[in-house]
Amino acid sequence: MGCQEQEKELFRQEFEAAMRTVKEELIIGADMNGRVGKRRDGYEEVQGSHGFEIRNEDGDYLLEMAQSFELVCMNTWFQKLDKFLISYESGGVQSQIYYILVRGANKSNVTSCKVMLGEVCVKQLRLVVMDFKMRGRKPKMRKRRSRMMMGP
Repeated sequence: MGCQEQEKELFRQEFEAAMRTVKEELIIGADMNGRVGKRRDGYEEVQGSHGFEIRNEDGDYLLEMAQSFELVCMNTWFQKLDKFLISYESGGVQSQIYYILVRGANKSNVTSCKVMLGEVCVKQLRLVVMDFKMRGRKPKMRKRRSRMMMGP
């Protein structure tokens, strides 16, 4: 907020260039200063129906970027009371601007995403957390030799 459009565009270009280099698992948690809102219109793959308030221009960018990189905005996927969605509050203004994004293929690994009440990062921002199930590889079973002795 408050940045010149040129600064925003430069950030977006650098951010997208960095995104193109990442091939591994990816989790992004960031204050994106955009509001995606509740309406999913056209973004059903990347946005759930449990956002807060209405979308703004920066929210449009966030959803377009998420769609192009096959990311999912997890904050909007779980039904929560508004107080668990609001990540910014100042002077009576409440917004959901901090988001956690994961690759769509990992969406099923996320079991919850919400704002932690009482936890404040800076004066106006609240901490957003996500529960993520890690799925590791099963260890290879070693073949055991039989220790039985064969008699005469």
